[in-house]
Amino acid sequence: MRADLPFLLVSERAEALERGPASVVELQWRTMREEAAEAPDFPAFGELVQAAHADPKLRQLYVFSSHWTLGFSSCTGFPFRVEVAIAPSRNGGPYLVMEHPHSIVIGETATAEEAVAAAMSCLPTGLGPTVAGTADRDE
Repeated sequence: MRADLPFLLVSERAEALERGPASVVELQWRTMREEAAEAPDFPAFGELVQAAHADPKLRQLYVFSSHWTLGFSSCTGFPFRVEVAIAPSRNGGPYLVMEHPHSIVIGETATAEEAVAAAMSCLPTGLGPTVAGTADRDE
């Protein structure tokens, strides 16, 4: 269809949406890693993104950030179905594992890797790859 409409500009995200939720998740992770690389004044955020990306289970979830806190959703659309969230260390403080971004803290750790491990222990058993849709409905 795009060949018939050469004037139509399509975003990379729209193309990923056409390919399915796994492509959207992959694009989102790439974007998040680029954002982390562009934040050299906040190394704890970069460390957290890299540690989370290294975990295959978290890497299959849709990642997003809110005020530097990473959220992990099992759906690609907003409102998200947040499974867990992690805030990076600030000023030497702990990494915070939360139920949702900026909500109840369920764990504190000294390193990004420990935070990822703690977050993993909070994920529902049998959680599969991210699906298309929102927390309100699946598409």
